[in-house]
Amino acid sequence: MKKFSLERTKQPAKRLLIALLAAGASRRFDGIKLQAAIGVIDRNGLVKSQPLLLQTLDKLDQLTTKQSTGLTIELVVILGEHREVLAKLLPPDVNQRMNPYWQSGIASSIKTAVVEAEVLQADGLLIALADHIGVTVDDYQQLIAAWQSSGQACCAQYQNSFGTPAIFNASDFGYLARLDGDIGAKSLLKKRSAHNALTVINIEGITMDIDSKDDLEKWQRLIAEKLV
Repeated sequence: MKKFSLERTKQPAKRLLIALLAAGASRRFDGIKLQAAIGVIDRNGLVKSQPLLLQTLDKLDQLTTKQSTGLTIELVVILGEHREVLAKLLPPDVNQRMNPYWQSGIASSIKTAVVEAEVLQADGLLIALADHIGVTVDDYQQLIAAWQSSGQACCAQYQNSFGTPAIFNASDFGYLARLDGDIGAKSLLKKRSAHNALTVINIEGITMDIDSKDDLEKWQRLIAEKLV
């Protein structure tokens, strides 16, 4: 697999907005899954347990503090159904936006992110899902590096398919704003791929997401096994 490294450049700094989508109702979980405590093994080999939302937020927040020369990274959390509960979990300095149309599907959260990206005059928009517990900081860094190097839309590849996390250029914002219902951005990724205008990064951890309590239990068992 080709490795990308963050480039140093004397050109004007690009601006990337990371949108963490956390607006869903989590019906399959039978509860507020992003509030559920979940453990991960940190770089020191210790288990860090905290709400699922904060586990993903911590990874993305590290990206904003490890900016390369020529790139400014900002972060926004898109909330919806469980806003009152989840907003209390977020640090006070975290930028958050409410998606009032969350019931219509994920497309409405993407649109909310696009509006924020346009206000910030961002050059790119990274769409990340809060329940993707298996995606690592290094995975996100590789995705960003690929976007910087290729200048193309970039996304995760897994099990002969591709999807989020993904980065789109500002030229794609209009298409994203026209998405509707419970349909994500895969249609645009397919279009870019067909025109050889898509860079993909292999991210196996994307298959490890939390949709149900069974998924949560499986992940916790996996963490316990790694500690043995």
